[in-house]
Amino acid sequence: MKNANSNQPPIACDLTVFSLGEREHYSALSQELFAACGKMRELPDGFAFLFPGKGNWCAKIAEWVMLERRCCPFLSFELVFEADRGPVELRLRGPQGTKEFIRGELSALGWMP
Repeated sequence: MKNANSNQPPIACDLTVFSLGEREHYSALSQELFAACGKMRELPDGFAFLFPGKGNWCAKIAEWVMLERRCCPFLSFELVFEADRGPVELRLRGPQGTKEFIRGELSALGWMP
């Protein structure tokens, strides 16, 4: 799907940016992260996902964001770290059509609350 603003990347995931090993790692990490996601809320231009703040989740979320930035350059990412090692909120935002795209990707992972 081409973005209305031709200077913006299309709303699509380009897995060809990954080697086979990277793609397998990305897929496994995506499954692991969203299996641990406790809550999702809709934003005007995307979604916010709540993850545990304790353990190794912060590093895993950051690693996933770095991979996701490569294959989905149309997305904007925000991380909010609550005080006292509380939950971490990951916000995925983008241009019109982003929410529909994210819903489709989550459905493919078998996860849609």
